[in-house]
Amino acid sequence: MEKRDKPTYESQSVIGKLFREVKDIASCSSPINPFTREAAKQYYDPDMEADGFEDYISNALEYKILYDSKLRSLMDFYGIETEAEILNGNILKMSKCFSKRRDMEAIDYAVKSLRKEAGTWFNKGFSDSDSKSDIVYAKASAWYCVTYHYSYLGRHNEGMDRAHFLSFPWCISDKLIQIKRKASCMSSMEHHFSHGLHLD
Repeated sequence: MEKRDKPTYESQSVIGKLFREVKDIASCSSPINPFTREAAKQYYDPDMEADGFEDYISNALEYKILYDSKLRSLMDFYGIETEAEILNGNILKMSKCFSKRRDMEAIDYAVKSLRKEAGTWFNKGFSDSDSKSDIVYAKASAWYCVTYHYSYLGRHNEGMDRAHFLSFPWCISDKLIQIKRKASCMSSMEHHFSHGLHLD
């Protein structure tokens, strides 16, 4: 049943027939819902807005468009339908001219290369001493914002009927994690400070 490392055949058993029926139904009603404006409004995390992120929005938008274009090209080349499939390697339906086993390695390598390339885009203009500075976090925050804030939803795909990709800022996940940690720490300190002032 679509094991990548084994030869495949069409099973005539009850389980095989049931598998094909369920697979046909699942592909018609995709379990992956598109990222909508409502979802963006609901799930956008304002904690991810580092001071000064606005200064890096236009730069982040340029790189988001470039990243999405390269990811879309990879998906089109291999006949992959969703961002989730290409990123996690669990491809439901691939172009017939490709071998799953051989091409999965190539796809994995291409995705890792794109993520690495995006990391170099991010680091342009920074020195090693900048790695922990506020400008690094402001830039990372802008990458998050242009991907997840509802006001940027679909801006990268205007005029095209394409899904809004969400993986762009996670090429620099280490920076995003630090922004969230810093915000959580500040929130915790504010909570303890405000509760510490209540004298009985």
